[in-house]
Amino acid sequence: MMVEAEVIVPEAAHWRRLDEFVREQVGEWPVAAIRRAVAEGRILVNARPRTAGWRLRAGDRVAWRLAAARDVAVPPEAFALPTLYEDEFILAIAKPPGMLSHPTPKERAGTLLNALLAHPAFGRGNRPMLLHRLDRDTSGVILVAKNDRATQAFAPLFREGGLSKAYVALVIGAPEAPSGLVDAPIGRAPFLWPRWRILPDGKPAQTRFSVERTLGALSLTRFEPITGRTHQIRIHAAHLGCPVAGDMVYGRRANERLFAETGACAPRHLLHAAEATFLHPLDKRELSVKAPLPPDMAAYLMPEPVSIVCP
Repeated sequence: MMVEAEVIVPEAAHWRRLDEFVREQVGEWPVAAIRRAVAEGRILVNARPRTAGWRLRAGDRVAWRLAAARDVAVPPEAFALPTLYEDEFILAIAKPPGMLSHPTPKERAGTLLNALLAHPAFGRGNRPMLLHRLDRDTSGVILVAKNDRATQAFAPLFREGGLSKAYVALVIGAPEAPSGLVDAPIGRAPFLWPRWRILPDGKPAQTRFSVERTLGALSLTRFEPITGRTHQIRIHAAHLGCPVAGDMVYGRRANERLFAETGACAPRHLLHAAEATFLHPLDKRELSVKAPLPPDMAAYLMPEPVSIVCP
């Protein structure tokens, strides 16, 4: 059995080693197997073979074909996906919380890619290409290329910063200032947890923020990342002293304190990719694609807010 995929390198993975990047994408795969696949030409960068230590650039296209006797093919699954925008080149989907963007060796079903493979826009050898990803628990806008022409045209948007994103999150407490800029470098600490954190020698990371509404112990806050580092918004929210509600990686203590004081908690981190704005590279139209809040976040904004109380 072979597992095949192709992804575009996000800004957060700029200058990552090829073997490290592929392992992060496919999950718990033996490093030796990945390096062997690189040497055999089954992992390509922009359709060309490279070495395992090749440094990737944002916007590169990495394709692989890995032997996986223990895995099964990715099955199409026909379940509903909220479509936010569609033309002949791209599809914008509102990913629900709790859904993986694509399969892993351990989870082959129920992902966004499974659903896209059954979507009427694809078939006849035409496969969907996720132009970026969201964490499992993060909801909101995901852009999908419908053909190779769209994939090639949209890659520079991510490489050159032509795509602006806006997120909203329910954070614990509120920042001291109602709006501002977080400028704190993010790097990877291999011997600490969490791995990704603010480090003096990390890569530059900037996020604009503004408080939109105060909701008791929480605040609805808008975040606009200028850079695209791994977990940037969650890390920067915690740096402000206001971690995302439900984020047990970067805000465990604040979430435990919230539960102890109020009995309220969230089963996931309440972060939502609300908007993506860009100049369409093929038809040159300015587009702004927006995704409505998922029900669990929208419940907090009702006239009589509903909070989730843990048993």
